[in-house]
Amino acid sequence: MAQAKPVTATPDSCPYARAGVAFYRGRFITHQLGRGALIPTWRKPRNCADARYLSVVWAKRAYRSRLQTDLYREKIRERSLRDFEVFPDSHAWHRAVKEVQKVYPGTEGWLMSCSASEGGHGRWVPNSQGSGVGGWLQFYPSTFSGFVRHAVDEVRAKRFRVPDTAFSWYSPLGQALAGAWGITHGMRHHWAGFGCQ
Repeated sequence: MAQAKPVTATPDSCPYARAGVAFYRGRFITHQLGRGALIPTWRKPRNCADARYLSVVWAKRAYRSRLQTDLYREKIRERSLRDFEVFPDSHAWHRAVKEVQKVYPGTEGWLMSCSASEGGHGRWVPNSQGSGVGGWLQFYPSTFSGFVRHAVDEVRAKRFRVPDTAFSWYSPLGQALAGAWGITHGMRHHWAGFGCQ
């Protein structure tokens, strides 16, 4: 009587294909989550041929999702205003004025000219006579607060993102936004500098 052979588990003949499915599916999910997109349901490979097929399918999906997410992030960057840290040679004011042109185009010349005769283009400075004004456009805190609030409301209504740091009197972006809003809404009389007229 012949002895029965023991049954042994058949080794997986396509571990790399199955790993490819898992890897590309993971990349796809990461890219989808990066822009808040839906994650569809999926199935496990039925056999080796199916695993190889699905690894190609998920690789293509991951690639397309990455491109869509990159485009989404680029659009977010284009519609986001950045604030800049002030330190020697940071050119924070120049950069903030350039940034504000996204929402108030055509104000760069006035902002640079007015600030040249008010607080300058370097660091944040208080008024030398102790009047209580300060910064690149020499705002009173109360005037700045009102102007920047109107500016941020207007900019956000245009679907731009504005960081909370812009509400600070010491923020180059905040002062640039407040100045740009002021000049575009007929508030030029708030400044007395020769470059502001």
